[in-house]
Amino acid sequence: MREDGSIIDTIEGGPAAKSGIGPGMKVVAVNGRRFSDDVFRDALRTAKGNSTPIELIVENTEYFKTYKVDYHGGERYPHLVRDESKPDMLSEIIKAR
Repeated sequence: MREDGSIIDTIEGGPAAKSGIGPGMKVVAVNGRRFSDDVFRDALRTAKGNSTPIELIVENTEYFKTYKVDYHGGERYPHLVRDESKPDMLSEIIKAR
């Protein structure tokens, strides 16, 4: 998602995609509050401790629709993890010659 709430992509089978949200749409409100990064993060933190879905009002072209996203995993920050079963090609590339 971009800073303005525009959806860049969704993960197939993920909570947003399962609820019907897809690329090209734009989140305008979260749980009844105007979308902002802080409001969105607050909704993620709040949803972590309960079973209430996150409610998003989403704009798609000139139409608005409310989606309920059943996600309770809190904020997540993807990062790379080394696969120890594969050769360490990156270290070979960056080592001093």
